[in-house]
Amino acid sequence: MGPIAYILASQENLLLLLPRQDWLQGDPHGQLVSLVVGAVVLILSGTAVWSSVGGDPNAGPSWEESMWMSWGLFFDPGTQTGVAANAPIKVKLAALVFSVLGFLYNLTFLGIIVEWIRSSMDTWTRTQSRVWFGQHVLVLGWSEKTLYLIHELFEACYASGQHRRIVVLADRDPAEMHREIQQYFLQLWEHMSFFDRRWRMLSSLKIRQGIAHDTDALDRAGAVRAEEIIILSRDGDPQAADLETTRIMVALSSMRQRVNCRIFTEAQVQEVGKVLRRLHGKIEVIHARAASNHVLSLLATNHLIGACFADLCSFTAGDELYVVDRQTGWDTFQEACSAFDKAVCIGVQAAKQVHGAFGTRIELAPPGDRLLVEGERLLVMASDWQDVQLHVGSLFHWRGGSHGPSMTTRLMAGNTAVFMKEPKEKVTDDTEKEIRAQAVNPIIVVGWPADLADILVLLDTQVPKGTKVFVLSERSEAKRAAAITGGHRKIANLDIEHRYGPRTSGKCLRDLPLKEASAILILAEMQGFTSDDPEEVPVDDDVGDDTLTSDSVCLASLLVIADILEDGDAKLVRTTSEACELCRGVTARTEVLSSTGKKTKIICEVVDPRTEQVVARNASLQDTAFFVRSKALETGIFTMAMSEPAVFNTLMVLMSPSCPSLQAVPVEPVLQKGCLAEGRSYGALARASWRELNETVKLSGGLLVGWHQRSQGLRFLLTPSCGKDDFC
Repeated sequence: MGPIAYILASQENLLLLLPRQDWLQGDPHGQLVSLVVGAVVLILSGTAVWSSVGGDPNAGPSWEESMWMSWGLFFDPGTQTGVAANAPIKVKLAALVFSVLGFLYNLTFLGIIVEWIRSSMDTWTRTQSRVWFGQHVLVLGWSEKTLYLIHELFEACYASGQHRRIVVLADRDPAEMHREIQQYFLQLWEHMSFFDRRWRMLSSLKIRQGIAHDTDALDRAGAVRAEEIIILSRDGDPQAADLETTRIMVALSSMRQRVNCRIFTEAQVQEVGKVLRRLHGKIEVIHARAASNHVLSLLATNHLIGACFADLCSFTAGDELYVVDRQTGWDTFQEACSAFDKAVCIGVQAAKQVHGAFGTRIELAPPGDRLLVEGERLLVMASDWQDVQLHVGSLFHWRGGSHGPSMTTRLMAGNTAVFMKEPKEKVTDDTEKEIRAQAVNPIIVVGWPADLADILVLLDTQVPKGTKVFVLSERSEAKRAAAITGGHRKIANLDIEHRYGPRTSGKCLRDLPLKEASAILILAEMQGFTSDDPEEVPVDDDVGDDTLTSDSVCLASLLVIADILEDGDAKLVRTTSEACELCRGVTARTEVLSSTGKKTKIICEVVDPRTEQVVARNASLQDTAFFVRSKALETGIFTMAMSEPAVFNTLMVLMSPSCPSLQAVPVEPVLQKGCLAEGRSYGALARASWRELNETVKLSGGLLVGWHQRSQGLRFLLTPSCGKDDFC
């Protein structure tokens, strides 16, 4: 064979050898063969060496005894201790070398076995594990509102004294979900006692990875045995979010065993509710996003009232609405009101349909002599559930207080807040003239969220005709026009002027009439859902990063706008005294106060819980704007509707333009009317207690629910902080 033929034959042998080597190293069966061959080689090598060194008195040099000694050294490291201390050095060296090699081999082999067992158990855990307990709350999906929902459920259990297991099923890495949950609650509860019961609730939280619309994953998450199932809508395109909710409901209705528990789901498109109700008989469809948008529009047009609703809907701090049973001795509405010293009765949930109650059983601000019948319940506004529970034993609203971040939503202004039983659109001629004079002040919107068209429609109902709205976003003109004209939306009062450019561009922002604006809304815009390029739509795993990016852009826009305003107008230096000035309770005028009570015109939306915690720890940022935690607000509204529909219906009635509403009016007209009716001096009523002033407010056809006192500094109180007969 010539040299060339020899080289070709060697290459062929090498090519044949490579697949075998790959099999021995890469295939599990090949790896096992490699280990067995390695063990045989070690044992035979030990046999040959032991026989060649002559052995010792315990094992001679014969082949049989040498192999037994080699096996002992290979499998049991203690075999070498049987070699005598005075044995020849070559015998002890042979025992030492093969004992160490055998020990290393067995460690490797046992490690592989342990790894195989652990991998098998992990696989069984992922594919075979299930929730065995029942009567739990099952949360399906993971979104930017999940942390807020878990927090709300913890507070509900804590307030009611119950212990309810919570299970979260989402198509996400459990380690990432655990990390976000731990990070959020460790910062949120950093000042809470270690022995607080909520820490045990957090430790009992169960996280499962799975697809929410997969029937097998739902079955293993205990959907059949759950007490309640909660489905929160994701942010972004409303139709896409509702489509995901529909897929989950189809999966729940297609399970082998029927799901009989209550299901609470959020929907953004009104028509989707009818479809979901056909899939399950015990489903409650809640449109929390629409209510949140209404609060946001009120913050822009009438900040005092908007902040009122944000305070009532917030689950982290502030006043709340409760529903209590009629008690013995409460024959009239006035007697029920007198039973609460630190709470305010604002209405009655009638036992049947009430004429003039706007399609509900909620009767707001009834006359004091209104008789209460069996089965009716009272709507009570209080700063804490204990203020209600001290007087009655039956409390239907299970939401309690909290120890959240210091981003308070309490009101800070200089007016008396009065609940007026009159339609919102009724204004006097003088007020109408004032509104038209102020209509020249535009509203600026920075950002284009997926539901901005709905927000603009709500703004349109609350401003006079001709109000200018400037919208700055990178979204194209065609996309904007399609969003506004879609869904048969009609905008009559707003004059929308579109501006195109980056939201953080100083040049684009300086071109806007920032100084003349009555309010500046900085809204969260998810890039993937507003981009004109369909390829930029993010996958599910990128949603968390998208919310952080959106918040970063909002904060950057906020800082640029604040610099432009403060550099260009010395009047915008925010002082504490300005916050105490009386403001007119008219529609087109807004007097926005930052999250720390300083005057500003900027309302900034944040959506990610991590951003919320950053802002809560930064006083300079809180001085710059009023921060709206829209996802926390939506979750609070959602859980409020879950716990007590009457409370949710009351808020919806209050925010409806044609229903009784919260109004902010100057205190002087109220006092003057009281002076004329009661024959008392102006100064006497100005120093009146809550109960005395409430009697004066009733003469105007309203019900007093809050006030601001100069002795209390900037704090605006929705309910009496001390007794109604005391001088706070």
